[in-house]
Amino acid sequence: MRRVFGFFVVAAMALFVVGCCACRKGKNAKPLVGTQWHLVRMMERDLSIEPEQFLFTFEADGRFGGIGACNRMMGGYTTTDKGGIKFSNVASTRMMCPDVDLENELGKIFDSATHYEIDGDMLMLLSNGEMQAVFKAVEPAPETDK
Repeated sequence: MRRVFGFFVVAAMALFVVGCCACRKGKNAKPLVGTQWHLVRMMERDLSIEPEQFLFTFEADGRFGGIGACNRMMGGYTTTDKGGIKFSNVASTRMMCPDVDLENELGKIFDSATHYEIDGDMLMLLSNGEMQAVFKAVEPAPETDK
């Protein structure tokens, strides 16, 4: 009888843990498409970036775009059901600005990305299992009547 009770306790705990992971990633996860994503971490270092810089949006038609430090960045992307992602034709305007090196580094990350994960309001780009960049979902600014 004790073994049966112990089995049910362990099974219940396992279901609780699995259930929590599913809730965190499922119900509360922001969608890739249509969410505005702000770069917060790159190559294992946290970044302190102005709120209006390094903002990106993924469109349903397979295009993405946004603003880096001062340049528009854009291109195409495709995803798989298993979290694969491939960027194509990544391009940007060519103005010089203080954080242009960060833009260039991000362009290389887009080129090398193989997978993505979304956990709640965080989007992570990975290259062969290694974290390359982390973006945080931002709420759009409220529209004001003019």
